[in-house]
Amino acid sequence: MQLSSVQMMCRALLLIAAGLSTSLAAKLAAAPNIQQDGIVNLLASSQSAPGTPASKNKASEMEQMVLLLAQQAKVARKSSQKADGNLDEFVEMIKKELLKMESKIKDAVAIVDSGCKDTFGNLSAGCPAYFSNTTFLPAGFDGDFTPLREAHSRCQAHSRCRSQISSRKQEMDSCKSSRESLILQEHTLTAQFRSINVFESPEECAVTGTDVLGYLAAMRDHFDGKKTTWWSTYYKLENVTQNITKWNCTEKELAYYNKLTECSEKQLTLEETACELHARTKEACAMLPSCFDKNWDGYSKQVSLANATIKDLRFEYVAVKRITCMLDAFTAPDLEAKIEECMAKQYSGAAISSACVEGFLDATKPSFITPDVCASGVKSILHPNDDNFNETEYASQGIAASSCMASCCELELYHWQTYTNAFVTSDHYMYDSDSGRVVSYTNMAEAKQACETMGSVLCFGIYDANCDGPSYENPVKIVKAPGIDLESVKESSVGSCVQKLMNGPGTTMTTTTVKACIYEVQYTSSAAPDDVKTLTVEHQEYGEAFRFSGCDNEELDEGKACVSSGAQNGVRLLKNRYGQAVATGSCCTSETNKVILSEATECDGYKDEYKKYDSMYLTASKLIRGTSYHSIREAQIACLKMGHKCWGLFDDKCDMGNLMIVDGDLNITTSVMRESHQSSCVYEKLHV
Repeated sequence: MQLSSVQMMCRALLLIAAGLSTSLAAKLAAAPNIQQDGIVNLLASSQSAPGTPASKNKASEMEQMVLLLAQQAKVARKSSQKADGNLDEFVEMIKKELLKMESKIKDAVAIVDSGCKDTFGNLSAGCPAYFSNTTFLPAGFDGDFTPLREAHSRCQAHSRCRSQISSRKQEMDSCKSSRESLILQEHTLTAQFRSINVFESPEECAVTGTDVLGYLAAMRDHFDGKKTTWWSTYYKLENVTQNITKWNCTEKELAYYNKLTECSEKQLTLEETACELHARTKEACAMLPSCFDKNWDGYSKQVSLANATIKDLRFEYVAVKRITCMLDAFTAPDLEAKIEECMAKQYSGAAISSACVEGFLDATKPSFITPDVCASGVKSILHPNDDNFNETEYASQGIAASSCMASCCELELYHWQTYTNAFVTSDHYMYDSDSGRVVSYTNMAEAKQACETMGSVLCFGIYDANCDGPSYENPVKIVKAPGIDLESVKESSVGSCVQKLMNGPGTTMTTTTVKACIYEVQYTSSAAPDDVKTLTVEHQEYGEAFRFSGCDNEELDEGKACVSSGAQNGVRLLKNRYGQAVATGSCCTSETNKVILSEATECDGYKDEYKKYDSMYLTASKLIRGTSYHSIREAQIACLKMGHKCWGLFDDKCDMGNLMIVDGDLNITTSVMRESHQSSCVYEKLHV
């Protein structure tokens, strides 16, 4: 066990006292008020280091013991008439121990001062250093959005893509309209055919008389006419049915939705890059002052602790000086007067000081350069969630873009659809349970907010009489949801309207049927760019996009662990398009994470895995027309996206070069497969 300087001094007093001449020691022991037990108890108490409160207390106690020892020495001297003992030798031995004690105090001061200086020297440690023109671009992005806005220098790909959507939709709608018209004709002709396809008996022949030949001739003419009508109707029905088969709109529908997907992908790439640029800039700018503030707070605490320690060491130092003075009194002619002089003397502790601690008030925080972008914000592109983003990026260029689907955009839980020339009866109004009055508003925004707060389960929508907006004289009324549907909305004769609360955002560009997918997300960190890590993320929509954005230091255990390790901002968050945190990455320091790949491995109970049937084929009626893919991976992605509507894949030559989707609505089993003589093969999508 290591002893403090005070404790070693006390122990030295006992050892030296034990070495005095026998007669002097005996007289000291016989003198009144000898406190030997007190000295022993002091030395046996808990150990402490220089500069601590315990050490400070022991220094005070040691002063009292030395004072008591001096008084006892005075009594012993009178009793022995200075005949025995070498008191000078005793004093010199104690002084040597005091010098050691003083040296230890000064060593402790040096350690405290060094620690303070080290902390001051590290005020910038771990904090980034930037220039005024520093920008925080995503990895692999040079800051130029032109290539993302335009596929080529003079070709606006997004605008061109969007312009093709209308023609695709027109073709699809025209096809469906023609098909529906043919189906209606088919129904009419089928009913007509069934009505004439009835031959009850020859009695239906309208003849008179009893001439047999005349009767037979009339019957022949009658049924010849029936035959002509039957075949005429049959050929018309056959022609319509064949035309319906030709008017298969699946290909045009797929072309339309594929074009939507293509345009959305171009739009998503631009918006995701803008999201990441804004997020990185915001995070880096926030981290800059917080890093220096954290280091300064640590330095302030270190100085406070060091200052308290210096005060304790200064007290011990003064105690040593006073004890030395009292020891000198042991050999003085007038011991009592010398002791009084020692007690009254003011001792300076100036030798015990730390330049670092004393200079704290004059110290200043280290300066740092704040990049211009931190004050001005990103100027090259608006945040995709900004109200003016659509206008500046799309509308001004004549682009009819879809709603933002990037991970940093806030998706609306509801949207509103207006039904003009419509009204609801008063029995569908919502009434306040306390006042018994109709729930109404004079402000449309407040009415919508109230309805959205209740949700579509309780609130059907808003009734606006005359459809001229709310006023104090004519407020809009909340329509309760239970007991009403669109069939209950009646036609208005005064131009009233009903605004219905609809679930989800107003525009949906995806045609997928799958809702719950499991993703494997691969990412790297700036500290180890070659070290690829994989996260499994469940319960996500198909086509989800993931990115690291923001940090957490309060709610998640991972964030708290990072804070404990020194990363005050916590852990980095992996978020989806809805801004939901779905996983975590590295601690939120200067180290950053980047998603490099995300793939759906399961969707709606189906794996992204297939069972292969060699030398088998399916007839064309089992396939979805227009679903031709040039690679098996492309076909697998499309099949996974379609959920239960895709049973599997058909490869006519089993060369993975021309694959089609097998219709999942046709209850496909191995019994409907046929043996192939041209090496075709079939892939069945597997269930989880």
